[in-house]
Amino acid sequence: HLGELIRYADDFVIVCQTKQQALESIRILQSIMNKLELTIHTEKSKLVNTWDGNEGFDFLGFHHRKYPKHVKGGKKLHVMAHIPSQKAMKKMRERIKRYTEPRNKLYLQLEEMVKGLNKILQGFKNYYSLSSIGQRWLCKIDWYVLERLNLFWNKKRN
Repeated sequence: HLGELIRYADDFVIVCQTKQQALESIRILQSIMNKLELTIHTEKSKLVNTWDGNEGFDFLGFHHRKYPKHVKGGKKLHVMAHIPSQKAMKKMRERIKRYTEPRNKLYLQLEEMVKGLNKILQGFKNYYSLSSIGQRWLCKIDWYVLERLNLFWNKKRN
């Protein structure tokens, strides 16, 4: 058993129990890819030790990392958490800014601006709210939206 393969289109992650198992999986995978005349993008590929929570990795817009979770009896477990990646958060903030920034939108009523923002935010929130820890990160987007709406409203009034 060389690990569990998680695949989406042409991207994948192999989850292994040990470093030795991971190295063997990489060796076998490279052999298979060579036979198929396919290449692995080394700049996108890396070996990550998630067990101690010091490292994580981005996959499908999420950052995956183990975090300590305190449970009854003072015990501490490490659980895998899936939060929006920094890249995904930055991209969403840029979309919000692009939508709220143009001066030609000042003719819009606040309600219309909110409707437009809701269309942008709905898919993002549906995708990233799958993770309970990810909910906390979505609050950061909510605050950013409030900041942008405040700027919009102040520009509109002046």
